[in-house]
Amino acid sequence: MAATVAHQTGLPEVCAKARAALDLLDSRDGPPPTAEDWPADRADEYRIWIRACTDPFGERADIVPCLRRTAGGSLSDPGTFGAAAWVLDETELAVRVLREALSRLRAPGVRGASGGVLSALEWACVDSGRWDDALAAAREAGDIAAAYKMETVAGSADLTAAIVAAMRGEHDQVAPLLARVRAAVDTSEYRGFAARIWQTAGLAALAQGNYVTAYAQLSRLFAADGTPLHHHFSYLAVADLAAAALRAERHLEARTLLERALARVDPAPGPRLAQLTARARGLLAEPDSAEAHLAAPLADPTGDTWPFERAQLQLDYGEWLRRQRRINDAKPILVTALETFRRLGAAPWTRRAESELRACGVTVQAPQGAPGALDGLTAQQREIVILAGHGLTNGEIADRLFLSPRTVASHLYRSYPKLGIAGRRQLRDIIDQQITPGAGR
Repeated sequence: MAATVAHQTGLPEVCAKARAALDLLDSRDGPPPTAEDWPADRADEYRIWIRACTDPFGERADIVPCLRRTAGGSLSDPGTFGAAAWVLDETELAVRVLREALSRLRAPGVRGASGGVLSALEWACVDSGRWDDALAAAREAGDIAAAYKMETVAGSADLTAAIVAAMRGEHDQVAPLLARVRAAVDTSEYRGFAARIWQTAGLAALAQGNYVTAYAQLSRLFAADGTPLHHHFSYLAVADLAAAALRAERHLEARTLLERALARVDPAPGPRLAQLTARARGLLAEPDSAEAHLAAPLADPTGDTWPFERAQLQLDYGEWLRRQRRINDAKPILVTALETFRRLGAAPWTRRAESELRACGVTVQAPQGAPGALDGLTAQQREIVILAGHGLTNGEIADRLFLSPRTVASHLYRSYPKLGIAGRRQLRDIIDQQITPGAGR
């Protein structure tokens, strides 16, 4: 519980006390277990959680192998364990374990216990590019939060919706959602929420081309000496901070701030922060040295685990290559970034990638659903697709059609390739084009 408080507040002294308590407990019965022996039981699952909460970027060579090995066994507390995997950027593992935990907690009589699991699942889905799944989890969490008066769960749900809206360019939704978070949660106490709010607001400003505003908001994630507002979430915005600084002509100031901040974390912080840091340093470097930073992470396929962040890196590198007149090198990288942005529905970044490709001489056409694509679906798939396109969740569709949510999800997954689309968000356009008003109601 102390470690959970440490992660929510982001206060260094709280993190230090939680770790000191763990060290003291480990020392009572001799030295801590070795990597080969650890973990083995519920206490060891909590040991992973404590270490993740208090130092998410440190000692990864020790803790991550233990995390993966533990996942192969029977978990006593999959919700806490899955949340630890998310904090440690073992994102795919986190999604799997958190979904398993959620299925247990949906049993009658324990619904209110799923709020924290849903909050972690929301962010793991955001990180892994499952944005529609993140929004579905946020809606469910919001319902639970309202029923059981769980302010932080409600705040996390609104933050999830806000950051997805920012990345998709749905600008009118961002400010009201962030205002609700500020009204529900004391951000002076919950500094993790404060950091996420500034990150989301800065990302929304970046998407709109308001670079000075974006830099002013994102720079609040760090003090002038590099001290992070939050020891975890602040660092996830370093690349966006650099992007805003470059376009606001504050790159020298930002370079100093970035290096001071990064000096406070482990030199081997894991592939996600390494990729974000490389992009940030590449953007702020002199033009002749930028490629060494921007190109290096692309050689590691692990970076694809975080598709939006990967595509942002590819877009920046492709832009740099184009400006160096290396057009043939730039084209495939920009095409890959564009495909990711389109799949995610990240409209502001899609437009920028299309613009860069046109500057390379590539004709860019907007994807369209095939005419009559609904005719290729089974009757049940067609009905599910229409209901999903009208905004119903998988659970709501399942209740209406007397199916399980898993069956609904399976039908949708099989329908997307037939419709020539990448995800749920594109269903509305397909239906508007091919279904007459009132159909499917």
